[in-house]
Amino acid sequence: MNIEHHPDRSRFIAYAIISSVLSSVATIFKVQGVRHVPPVLAAAGGVFFAGLLAFVLLALTKNLPSWEKIKQVRIPLFKVVICRAVVSNIIFTVGLSYTSGVEAVFLTKMEPYLVIFWSWVLDHKRPSGNHLALLLVHVAGAILLAVGDSGFNGKVSWFGDLIIITAVVTAALSYRYAPQVTRVLHPTQTACLGELAGGLITLPVALLISPLAFGPNEQLGWFYISIHSILFYVLAMSFLYASLNGIEGWLSSALRATGPVIATPIALLFFGETLTLLQLFGALVVLVTSALISRR
Repeated sequence: MNIEHHPDRSRFIAYAIISSVLSSVATIFKVQGVRHVPPVLAAAGGVFFAGLLAFVLLALTKNLPSWEKIKQVRIPLFKVVICRAVVSNIIFTVGLSYTSGVEAVFLTKMEPYLVIFWSWVLDHKRPSGNHLALLLVHVAGAILLAVGDSGFNGKVSWFGDLIIITAVVTAALSYRYAPQVTRVLHPTQTACLGELAGGLITLPVALLISPLAFGPNEQLGWFYISIHSILFYVLAMSFLYASLNGIEGWLSSALRATGPVIATPIALLFFGETLTLLQLFGALVVLVTSALISRR
């Protein structure tokens, strides 16, 4: 992956950090949404709503991408759509229905190691021994976060955590293709097209599985899903794609470890989510190893 190195990388680092905070807070709201809306429908409806909203914003500001530019990046854009807006989105949302928002926020911070993993597998760029050592420590922290004080006793929480990790594996692959798109399209255009396409692919299937309902519980759920869609798909993803214009994918991903610092207090104060002492230790390990990999 070739990245144009800018003399002032601090701006792109700031974009990655802003993206992290927005996406982590968004995840807290999405967890509340899937308590009231079927996960597959929430995933498909949320991404489609975000795509429509971004399309309207681009149309009002006369920034819609030209058809020539879309055709130029159609192949990498399609790969980004499948990796993130379709497969990862569906799997991640299903996982959220089995776990807490705080656990999910921390578990997504495994992403930088998975970006490096895909680079190793697909580009034959072997990570250093230090990176592998950090990975082992990071995974140990993630296990403590998932298992907590309960152990592997059949509790659904750690099952949901495993599903979320699977989603992060797929999302990490999108970093391989996204810079090819953002070199041609504006970051918001990239987010808009990816979300619209993802919604068009997944929403018909989701409606067949779970018909729409708008009772009081569903309305509350869609309210939370709408907040997530704006924070994550419209804002956070635009900042993420903007960061990839100036820094490497693994670094942009690693800097996203800053998000839980803001999202965790929100989950604890407003939604009553908690972590055990062992889980807090695991969360700290995840944050520290993510910070170390970003410095390296």
